[in-house]
Amino acid sequence: MSREGPRPLPGSLAPRRVPEAYVRAEVACFPLTSLGAFRSAVTELVPSLDAGAGGPTRELWRECEKSLSEHASGWSLDRIIAVRDSFWFPSRGHASHRKAPRQAVSMLHYLRHLADTHLERRPGVTVIFQGTGAEAVEALTHYRWLTFAMPEDLLLAAVPVEPPPTRVDIEPPLLVRHLLDRGVAEVHHHVGAGMDFPLLWASLLSAVGDPLLDPRLLAGPGLPFDDAEVMLRWLIVAAVTRCVLAEVLLRSETPPLLEFVRGLSESQAWLPQRRRVLARALEALSRGRRELLPSLDELRGLYEDLHPLAARNVVDPPATLDEVWRRCDPIALRLRLSSPNGGERWLVRAGLKHLASLEHAGMHDVHFDRLFWQVQRVRCISYRAYVQRPLTAGLQWFIRFYGRPGVMKRPLRAVRAEVSYAVAGGEQPIAALEVRTSLANDPIRIAEELASLTQSWRGVLGRTGERAVGGRPPEFGVVMHLIKARDPSRHWTQGQPPAHGMGTYAEPVPEGRVRLGGRFSDYFAAQSVQVEALVDLMKAVPLSLWLVRGLDVASDELSVPTWVLAPLYRYVRWGAARAATKREARGAPPLRLTSHVGEDYRHLMEGLRRIYESLHYLLDRTGGRLGHATALGVEPRMWAESVGAVMMPAEDRLWDLVFEWRLYSDYRLPPALAAEAPPGRPQRVENMLRELSESVFGDCIAPHVLAEAHHVLHNLWCPPLAREEGGVGLDAFSRTFRRLNWTRVLNAEQVRNVLIAYREDEGVFRRGQQLVDIPLDASEVDALRSVQDAMRRHVGARGTVVEVNPSSNLLIGNLLDLRNHPILRLNPPLAEDGVPPPVPIAVGADDPVTFSTFLLREYSLLHEAARSAGYSERVVHEWLSTIRQTSMDARFTAPWRPSALHMADELLDALARFARRLVPRHDGPSSA
Repeated sequence: MSREGPRPLPGSLAPRRVPEAYVRAEVACFPLTSLGAFRSAVTELVPSLDAGAGGPTRELWRECEKSLSEHASGWSLDRIIAVRDSFWFPSRGHASHRKAPRQAVSMLHYLRHLADTHLERRPGVTVIFQGTGAEAVEALTHYRWLTFAMPEDLLLAAVPVEPPPTRVDIEPPLLVRHLLDRGVAEVHHHVGAGMDFPLLWASLLSAVGDPLLDPRLLAGPGLPFDDAEVMLRWLIVAAVTRCVLAEVLLRSETPPLLEFVRGLSESQAWLPQRRRVLARALEALSRGRRELLPSLDELRGLYEDLHPLAARNVVDPPATLDEVWRRCDPIALRLRLSSPNGGERWLVRAGLKHLASLEHAGMHDVHFDRLFWQVQRVRCISYRAYVQRPLTAGLQWFIRFYGRPGVMKRPLRAVRAEVSYAVAGGEQPIAALEVRTSLANDPIRIAEELASLTQSWRGVLGRTGERAVGGRPPEFGVVMHLIKARDPSRHWTQGQPPAHGMGTYAEPVPEGRVRLGGRFSDYFAAQSVQVEALVDLMKAVPLSLWLVRGLDVASDELSVPTWVLAPLYRYVRWGAARAATKREARGAPPLRLTSHVGEDYRHLMEGLRRIYESLHYLLDRTGGRLGHATALGVEPRMWAESVGAVMMPAEDRLWDLVFEWRLYSDYRLPPALAAEAPPGRPQRVENMLRELSESVFGDCIAPHVLAEAHHVLHNLWCPPLAREEGGVGLDAFSRTFRRLNWTRVLNAEQVRNVLIAYREDEGVFRRGQQLVDIPLDASEVDALRSVQDAMRRHVGARGTVVEVNPSSNLLIGNLLDLRNHPILRLNPPLAEDGVPPPVPIAVGADDPVTFSTFLLREYSLLHEAARSAGYSERVVHEWLSTIRQTSMDARFTAPWRPSALHMADELLDALARFARRLVPRHDGPSSA
């Protein structure tokens, strides 16, 4: 099919300005989600914004205007004001507003108007309000951006119907039926973020009650309330206030809140000190005043009285998901609610109903009003701390959000597989689930992690039955992943990176001390301990290969080059292959490999290079997968126009050009990978290589020598270049060159000098960190298009599947609009003439809580993106059906025999026997 015609070119719809839906969402939710609203404890929005009653609203607007005017590129203040008036001061839909347009809008009416604007008033399961005009086309897009800005369950609770809706049905019904009936697999799901926000909030309500919780574990850049201990104190105050509000609402004749608190002061059940702490906590929250907060120890003692199970839920976590809902939220515990999100939903519904009844009676309980909305603001601000904020690209930004739940999810650790399964399908049964978790330094701790996940999965099997999905039990597998990290001191993670890569693992001689083995040796040694632990476990418990189904590398993509990981991958692959030959393995299928790559890059060529390196040097020749790999689908011209110019370290630019030269020269490449060079580009690349090599290495090095060095660097541990199969550990890393068979290396002496200088010379490192500024001119764009086409043909020919995660790609890649998702170029719904063949695609949700999503919603978002790009419903349905089948075919999981429950029990027994016969080493907490 030709590209000509009314349908836009897929992948070229990136808006050049901030999306309208983002700005609308930010303005709409500002009275609930901003620190300004919290500090002023706004209970009503005054249209006049005068200095009297409208003072808090005026200050709120000033903060909103400042925030949005600096970030809403292309938006005039008039447009932002119009959006504000639409959401803050609605003039339609409420009789009182038509009669008195200047009347203050209560937070009750504000929230209900926000819900009415986006959701239909339907009980049980609601849908998005579509309207009747042109806005109906964008309704789902606007709603999706709103759910990035505030918790979806708060909107649902505000819909004034009985029974209240518990979810929004945005999934096309025929698509969902097709997915579930034929089986859908979740192939990219990190168990550390595998919950939704209501579950995380319920877990948090217990975690904050742990008297041993160190506030420093919450610290990180950009934290709400600026300080970790202050944030923890506000969270405990909000948790305490929830209990007080619930008790007020549970009274048969609801008393004014202040009267209820005074009654507590007269109660003999409360010690005077506890009463004083409670009064101060409520006053601090009602005024949003940090200086009024009680101390952390005082608040912990108070909350312990109100939620005695909180600390127990941390040290002895609930064993089932129902227990999590019942035990973690003190309101659910008080009311004996075990329904999902039961405690929070009850509080919001009962609180809104109480406020409405007071308003109807012409009464006002100012203390209840302020505290109720302040609790909601603490929850909304927490949501925005855990769900990634849009408009900042790259994994360094993502890492901050992924790490924040940390200690708050401890009460969920015994039910992680059950949680992941429930969240992945949106409470619907799916056919297969792969969860990813990080390695540990000891085989026993890896065994304990696997046993915990298996025990939780056994609970899933017990509830779903042996024939839950398509006549078969759901499949389960664990993908162990290595973690890329920038520096041992975590300065980058903490938001304080030193200049020019100082102190990172990449520096050969950091701070004047000798790093044996050169750059990345410390990182390699640390990861060697973990992969050795994994191989030891597989060797001792071959049956575990039915559970451990893959190896991955994740996190900070730009921090560690591929050549450092290649020997680690090979060591695990060889270890798994040997373990699989044992009789105890029962014919376990081979361990599979995947890699997070091509998602974070400074120059698009850098993303393509890293994809090539992963394909050629990390993954199996068949059956591997690529995580994200968005660089394969980003349209080069649009990317170059949006970026303009790139500034990056000289050594990374050097390796990008070496990779490009290799593709033009067919230098040690797989068959049919060579790229067609744009006119004049090879000569330009060669000139730039000579110039950069002289700048970095102090010597002008020929392109073919650099190309050989690049190839050898990735094969240091691999026969035939290495004389024997390489091991791991610091000694193996530092002695690599001694094992090389230099007779197989072209221009061996020159290549050896280049590699030694690159790995060990501090001067080369520092010169390589000097920044080069790269204008993205026509030559760069032509080169990117040629290289990208070659890589796409290669990936498609290999049958390597790309794991697509729409919400993750939208935020991490800062795509702005899902219609610009690379999938529409990688695997278009209709075949396009003159482009490379489609790349196989599988869909996953990645990190559900971080991206506020789940698997079926990701399919729905792709459905929306393709329909908005102009494809017909039939074409899109067939396209997603193919993607579903590819996801199933490419899954790493395997059916457990003779039955899933029997295999689960055998795995638990085998892992327990292994753990009992070894003495664990205590070498720090697991990062999993």
